[in-house]
Amino acid sequence: MEIEIFTLCDFAQDNNSKLTIVGTFDSINGKQFPLQHPACAVACRLRFGAKETGDHSFRLRLIDAAGKEVIKPIEGNINIGIPPNGQFASINMVVNFNQLKFETAGRYSFELYIDEDWKSGLPLFLNHLSQ
Repeated sequence: MEIEIFTLCDFAQDNNSKLTIVGTFDSINGKQFPLQHPACAVACRLRFGAKETGDHSFRLRLIDAAGKEVIKPIEGNINIGIPPNGQFASINMVVNFNQLKFETAGRYSFELYIDEDWKSGLPLFLNHLSQ
């Protein structure tokens, strides 16, 4: 399994296996905390080889700098069928978030697990702007 894309953005959608990503970012600035971010998405494109057909589990966590989960993990299963080209199958995943609440400024991270194995992390920096 290869990760082709793993990003945090303003908007993402999967449209007939085409992944649309708008406004990728890694930091949010705020004057007051707790801060509530209105909307964002995590977009991911995974490539599975022909030998990786079958069921796979995934989990997406949002954690703070201490490793504490900010929200309940997003979990599910994906089934990889026989690749149409005989080589690989690509899967797009989009997870939308609304009204994410961050208690303090600092570093946060989205972490992606496939089949219970950590695969990648996305840092997110919450910056406190002085008034």
